[in-house]
Amino acid sequence: MWILVTAILSAPATPAAAAPEPAYRSEEALRRYAQARLSEEQGSGAEALREYYRAMLLDDQSSGIPRRVSEVTAVVGDPAQSLEFAERALAIDPSDPRALWLKGSALLNLGRDGESLDALEAAAHGDTDQVEYARTLARAAERLDRVPLMAQCYRRIAWLDEDDAEAWFQLAAAEARLNRFSAADSAITRGVELNPLRQGRFFMQGWIEENLGRLAEAATSYRHHLELHAKDPAARRRLISVLGREDRHQEAFGEARALAREHPEDLETREVEADLAFAAGAPSEGLKLLEQLKRRWPDDPDAFGARLTILARHGHGRQAALEAEARVAERPKDFAPLLLAAHVYEATHDYDRALENLRRAVDLTPDSLAPRVLLARTLQSAKRLAEAEQTWREAAARFPKVNGLIFDLAACREKLGDLAGAEQAVRDILDRDPSNPVALNFLGYLYADHNRNLDQALALIQRALDAEPDNGAYLDSLGWAYYRLGRLGEARRALERAVIITGGDPVVREHLGDVYKDLRLNDLAREQYRKSLVSDNTNRRVRSKLSGLR
Repeated sequence: MWILVTAILSAPATPAAAAPEPAYRSEEALRRYAQARLSEEQGSGAEALREYYRAMLLDDQSSGIPRRVSEVTAVVGDPAQSLEFAERALAIDPSDPRALWLKGSALLNLGRDGESLDALEAAAHGDTDQVEYARTLARAAERLDRVPLMAQCYRRIAWLDEDDAEAWFQLAAAEARLNRFSAADSAITRGVELNPLRQGRFFMQGWIEENLGRLAEAATSYRHHLELHAKDPAARRRLISVLGREDRHQEAFGEARALAREHPEDLETREVEADLAFAAGAPSEGLKLLEQLKRRWPDDPDAFGARLTILARHGHGRQAALEAEARVAERPKDFAPLLLAAHVYEATHDYDRALENLRRAVDLTPDSLAPRVLLARTLQSAKRLAEAEQTWREAAARFPKVNGLIFDLAACREKLGDLAGAEQAVRDILDRDPSNPVALNFLGYLYADHNRNLDQALALIQRALDAEPDNGAYLDSLGWAYYRLGRLGEARRALERAVIITGGDPVVREHLGDVYKDLRLNDLAREQYRKSLVSDNTNRRVRSKLSGLR
């Protein structure tokens, strides 16, 4: 026992030239320490603390005694004292991992989450084999919403104890929040193997499957979740969304009706229910539900706008336009009805009337950004690109600090074939903010898409990715630059990851299909083109590429 106790007590290193020191500084301190441990074992915490205090008075150079006091006071629920004695231990040995962990834990329990992080990270790095250190650091990271650190911690915990089911589930959640859905899928698969009854398992699986584009599996997982938690509105909303994306409109409508019964006062739910009635081939039911919306929320502008939008979308544009114009007449000094009327007309492809209302809105509120943005976008939809470019330019001049306007201006100029003008617009941002990742990516992609300055394009995109390494749009740009350079293997890796992170963006799928085609992987190319058309079935370019593979 004396050997074990001596090992617990730490003494500072002695210079070589000094006279030999005893193995411990004070036999009395050692006896007090041993008595304190014995009192702990006998359940007498108060007596143990008294003995530890006496031992510290006798030996103020041992970090082990205050560290042990910190542990005991933490166990009895006194984080303030635990912090005090952890800091005393660290004053003697600043690199002691356990004292660092005790300090961080005490700060965390005192609600000083931000302060706890340095000590907890130092503890975890100082002793990488301690699961508890990684677990406490993960808890701090979760409180501070430091998701990458959470993922790192739970990955470490799972590596140290591969049978820790909860670590795998938490790792899956963190990876999914980072849009790393393939990694999340692997983690949750292991977690389910270890604990198939874990609460929330089906919802998490559905979320991961949905973002991996496995919509049928996601629908099944959400249904399993709802069998256990029938009143969970979030899960039912996700199920409705997935069914809608799969064109399973009748099933989606059934789920929307169930949700509306449970939440009859939720406006958004009632809007979705009405919209899906039309999509499911029940227009009379849809009209009835829209009439209910009108009666239930007669003065709510959001309900009014949603109702007119649904009418216009499903073949009742004339009725929607009449109601929108009536609202404009009722409120001649309010620009919101003008925007709604424009939206209704655009939905029915009556661009002239849409633009008329938007110009009136701009004249009514010249210092408002929204009408100008909608005017420019509607001009683009109407293929009046020169007018759109002028509108973007005027908006950017009036709101010079809104970078988004300059990106829209650059995109419009690109559609006009003015590549030099597009490049100059983006360079204006980079002149002010050389590290702006959006501008770096925009310019890099512009070069790559037009097969120009490819080495420079690659460098620009990589700088954007240095700032945001998991940005799906930037990864798409990287893959496209590699493709233009003929580096097909690197293009494939970047674009496969981009497809996952973007949740199957149709443009990214088209790019990946092009890479597969050049690699002579025609079956894989065909799959990507088909999936791209599921999201955007009007894209003639992709349809032509798909036809060319048959």
